Amino acid sequence: MKPEESNALLAPFPKSQIQQLPKGGIRLDYVSHGNVTRRLLEVDPEWNWKPMGFDEHGLPLFDERGGLWIELTVCGVTRIGYGEPQGSDAFDRIKGAIGNAIRVAAMRFGVALDLWAKDFDHHDHNIPVEVAKDYQPAPKRAINGQPLPVPSMSKKQSDLILKMVGSNVQLIDEFKSNKEITTTLNVAQASELIEWLKSSTPLMIDPWANDIPKGGYDD
Repeated sequence: MKPEESNALLAPFPKSQIQQLPKGGIRLDYVSHGNVTRRLLEVDPEWNWKPMGFDEHGLPLFDERGGLWIELTVCGVTRIGYGEPQGSDAFDRIKGAIGNAIRVAAMRFGVALDLWAKDFDHHDHNIPVEVAKDYQPAPKRAINGQPLPVPSMSKKQSDLILKMVGSNVQLIDEFKSNKEITTTLNVAQASELIEWLKSSTPLMIDPWANDIPKGGYDD
């Protein structure tokens, strides 16, 4: 990616494109999926995204909560994002998950980064992540010796993984490649990834991982 492309992605949005979401007694600034898409098109008209997993019909594979992991490619660079579902019916929730995933992945290119990061300016970003002392990998399940299907990773697991890898999202790809995993991580695989990250990498906080906007604010 060229410096001018990176700078264009990082450029602050005009006030006319910034909206507000009431949350926890305050109002958070955010940029809609539509305006994020406009920014991506301005910088790279050939940008694209794809889900990190597919179901048996060849469609994007959503996790048990309806969330979606994606790979977003801009100017030849690919980064990962996770989108939570939103909306009152199945179609709105799918649309919301895709829009949120694109917005979160775009943030990792610097799109609206000032809005995501402003509430974390007072944090020390070099604090090691504290993993709960009672955390245990998901147990293997079976009936009559036959293993049961394992559900996709939980929201808690996905948040912890994002927090642990921070900007080093390639670690997820490295783990999946080593394990020959081509679909969305299930609960057991996510637990294994967490253990691998704990033992093999320095854990640094991703200052935006804990504040992914949730439902009800997209255009």
